[in-house]
Amino acid sequence: MKLRFFHFGILFLICTACTKLEPKLYSDLTTENAYSTESDLQAALTGTYASLGPYPGDAYLYYAGYLVMITDYATDMGFSTAAGNPTQLSNFTYDENNRYFKSNWQNMYQVIANANELIENTGAVDGMAEENKNLVLGQAHFLRALAYHDLTDGWGPVPLVTTVGNPAESYNVPLSAVEQVDSLIHEDCLFAASVLPETWSSELGLARATKGAALTLLGKNYMRAHKYEQAKIYIDQVLALRDKGVYKLNPDFKNEWSESNKMDKGMIFGILHESSLNGGEIANHFGPTDHPEVTDRWQYYGVSLQFWRKFDERDPRKKFFYYNYEGKAARDASTKHGFYYMVPEPGQTKAPNDTTKFLQNIATKKYSYEMINASYLDGRTIQVFRIADVILCKAEIENALVGPAAGLPYINEIRERAGAPLLGSGADFPAPATQEEFIDALVDERGFELVFEYKRKADLVRLGRYEAICNAYLKARGLTPKVTEKLQYFPYPLDEANLHQEMAAANAQRLP
Repeated sequence: MKLRFFHFGILFLICTACTKLEPKLYSDLTTENAYSTESDLQAALTGTYASLGPYPGDAYLYYAGYLVMITDYATDMGFSTAAGNPTQLSNFTYDENNRYFKSNWQNMYQVIANANELIENTGAVDGMAEENKNLVLGQAHFLRALAYHDLTDGWGPVPLVTTVGNPAESYNVPLSAVEQVDSLIHEDCLFAASVLPETWSSELGLARATKGAALTLLGKNYMRAHKYEQAKIYIDQVLALRDKGVYKLNPDFKNEWSESNKMDKGMIFGILHESSLNGGEIANHFGPTDHPEVTDRWQYYGVSLQFWRKFDERDPRKKFFYYNYEGKAARDASTKHGFYYMVPEPGQTKAPNDTTKFLQNIATKKYSYEMINASYLDGRTIQVFRIADVILCKAEIENALVGPAAGLPYINEIRERAGAPLLGSGADFPAPATQEEFIDALVDERGFELVFEYKRKADLVRLGRYEAICNAYLKARGLTPKVTEKLQYFPYPLDEANLHQEMAAANAQRLP
């Protein structure tokens, strides 16, 4: 789908001339008539998709980048060299005024508000086939469920808004328990799965929500609550779609991220950018600094050295990063050579010479691999759900319900695809003998496979490893271990808490 942002408001096109200054009215859209035709609904639906990655032509918010700061930072994975809000998340020194809390919160509720508008107005459109109405409604319900899942991952209890209301009367809405929000997510996903197709025809657009996307979200939501028997029902249905040929694990993990392979068969749901239409800044934020091939990028979002070192040298995914390279920019006026950027050994503090610089973090290749368009506005695809994640979900489910031997084939399927040694293949890679050992192996494997795909914090919390792993990470960096169970959820954004007594009271327990 070519994502462009459509605003519904009053549109006046004024034609002026030297002798006649009366405006010519081309259309008069209001809140009363904006949702009166099928084309109105399709435009509004396009806008709802676009609100997953706001600012078309310069996207960098929510799934276009900002989400990583509340999913992979404040864990052992992300480390930023940028001062201020990013560093606060890297160091667990954040407060309720952090801009990433405010921005992501607002963007998530924007998706919800847009979806609510569609859900409330679609039924009243005359002359539209019932099947087409259901297709619009199915997508709106899925998008609302996705935003609420993200909200509850980040903040737990949140205001549950399911109708269109007056914004002036929307403050201080009571917080709803996660279980109550989950019930809505289940209803939304079940409806979406019942009406959405397995695939869309190309003329109807790309990157739309599908039956498989709704089933994936539903299964993952049950997993979050440790309701593995229910989760198995829906994750198995997604895997059945793979058996049917709807999805396919790419034999080369790198090719899933090639710009020439925008719609990989392993992608279940994602955000498609086109540099000439709705390009995003994704490669700028995640790309390497001063690289000879991938140029003019910022490395604003980088993987921590501590996390990267967890990869085994025999795992090809460890090489899917930018490190140990000579920069493009000349280091001084007397040479054409750039600085050499290298990863220091643990404990190494002094560079071997004055032409070498130590990397403080490492840029992933995922969002700049085999770039075709090197412009500021790139055409990368952001994968929200993909089949590799679902296979690892299956591993988790089988371990929980049956035991480690039942889950092992699924972890090894992902490792084999990556070219990494299989668990159980030798003394260096033993097969997990207990459910707890399996969880430890799964935490590592999900990290290796899903680097910077907005999964790390939720994985650590769900699998019971958040405190231990994050505190070990802080200790390795020479910082005070301070992560406790109360940091499972972030503080509510300050602007919201100032108007909401429940949020203000909760924040006192959510600050590092």
